[in-house]
Amino acid sequence: MPRYVVTGGADGVSGIEVAGKRYEPGEVVEIAAGKKDWRIDAGYLELESANKKRARDDNGHFVADDPATPENEAFEPEPEPAPKKTGGK
Repeated sequence: MPRYVVTGGADGVSGIEVAGKRYEPGEVVEIAAGKKDWRIDAGYLELESANKKRARDDNGHFVADDPATPENEAFEPEPEPAPKKTGGK
């Protein structure tokens, strides 16, 4: 199952509830693969990546993190995994 980090939504302080358990911003939650969840679209969850990829500028140099912002610009977000195809003949 993919792991997601709770971002806290637009204000950065909102927690979420999944399967009866409360998760606060910064905590990690697992959601079934291929399941579309409104909390991902609304920005309350962000895909956690085990293999973080460093962000680069147009010249190929690493991008530094801006300490004045809450997000880390030094790493690129990994794309969401594609849902597995089901079915058969």
